[in-house]
Amino acid sequence: MVPENTHQTSEPAPAPASPEAGAGPPGGKPSLAARLKRFPLFRTRGRTILTLLISVPLVLCLGSYLFGFVAFADAASLAEMKGVVQTRNEDTPQWQAARLNQLLWREDRVRTGSGSSARLRFFDVSTVDLEEETEVSITQVSRRRGGNRIDVALKVWLGQTAVRAVRFVDPASSFRVDTPTASTVVRGARFNVQVAEDGTTQIDLEEGQAEVQIGGETVVLVMGQRMTLDPDGLYEVEQIFEPNPDLVAEKANAAWYAPGDDFRLELTENEVNQFLAAMSEQPDFFLENTQIWFVDGEARAATTVVDPARFDLSAATGFRVEDGEARPEVRAIAAGVALPVPGQVLNPALDWVMDRLEVYLAQAYDFVEFSEIQIEDGSVVVTGVKRADAPVGE
Repeated sequence: MVPENTHQTSEPAPAPASPEAGAGPPGGKPSLAARLKRFPLFRTRGRTILTLLISVPLVLCLGSYLFGFVAFADAASLAEMKGVVQTRNEDTPQWQAARLNQLLWREDRVRTGSGSSARLRFFDVSTVDLEEETEVSITQVSRRRGGNRIDVALKVWLGQTAVRAVRFVDPASSFRVDTPTASTVVRGARFNVQVAEDGTTQIDLEEGQAEVQIGGETVVLVMGQRMTLDPDGLYEVEQIFEPNPDLVAEKANAAWYAPGDDFRLELTENEVNQFLAAMSEQPDFFLENTQIWFVDGEARAATTVVDPARFDLSAATGFRVEDGEARPEVRAIAAGVALPVPGQVLNPALDWVMDRLEVYLAQAYDFVEFSEIQIEDGSVVVTGVKRADAPVGE
C-alpha cells in the first residue's frame, strides 16, 4: 500500500555520493573535506597535509607569544583576622562577615572595625596588614609570562595599612597601592600608607624604593623617607631616619664576643636592608638599590648591578652548609636591562657578581665554621663554631 501524495517508479535510485566526493549526509551540511576543498591550499590531499604541517607550528608559536601578554586573574587570601572584619564584592552591595582564608578577587573590598585588624596575603609571600577602621579594595591580582611576571594593585580608601611587597624574581613584576590622591608603585619594598577622612595621605618608606605618582608627576622615595600629601595633591618629603649599617655590625660583634665557642647570629629583613642601603652609598660598591627578603626556606634578593654592565638582577636562593661553608643554591634567577645586552656581556657579568659574593662569604669563613643557615619568614639565623685561629684584631 502506497501512502497518499506519493508515487512509485521503476527507475533505480541514484547511488549515494562516495566519501571521496566530499558530499555530506543527505539534507545535512557538507563534510569537512568538502568545505576545505573550496580553498586552493586544500584541493588535494598532499596540499592539505603540507598546509597543516606549516600552519600548526605557526599557530602554536603565535599562541605561545600571545600567552606572554595575557594576564590571568588570581586571588588574595585573608590570612589573619581579629575582631570585626567584613567583605563585599561588586555584585553584592551588602557587607558580610569575613572568613579566615577567604579568597578575595578583583573589585572585592575589605574593611575592619574598631579595635580590629586583618592581613591580606598575595602569592604566599607579600602581605598587607589592615589596622582598625581601614577599608581597601583589590584592583588587580594577576600573573603572566607563564606565571613569572606578577602584578598586584589595591586601593586604600581610608585608614592605615602596612605593606610588605616582596620583590618577585621577574623584574617586570610590580606592586601598586593607590589612594584618593596618589599611586605608589614598587617592585619590592616595605612601607606604610595612611589615609585620613579628609583624603590626606602619608607614605612612610621603611625599605626599598618607591615611585609615587601624583597627577602627571613622579616622585622617587628611598628608604627612610616620608611623603605627606594634602587632598589637593600638594606634598612634602622629609627624611625620618637614615639607613644604619651599625645594626648588623653590632649584632655580629655581640654574637662573636658572646661567651663560649658557639656562634649564633639572627638578623631581620629590616636590619639587613638597612646595611645594604648604606653599602650601596659606598663609591666602590658594585650593587645599587639592593633588597633581600626572607621567606620560609628561601632568600629573595634583588639589585641593580652597576659594574661591569648595568642591569637588574633578581634571584631566589637557598643555602646548604657543607664542610663549614655556605653553598648558595640559586633556584630561580632573572635579569632585566634597559637596552638589549648580548649574552657574551650578560653571562660574564652574572658570573662576576657570584664571584664577588663568594669573596664576601670567604671572609666570613675566617671567623666561623658554619653549621646551619635557617631562613624563616622575615629573618635569618646563622649558627656555627668560632674558629680559634680567627684574625681578630688584625
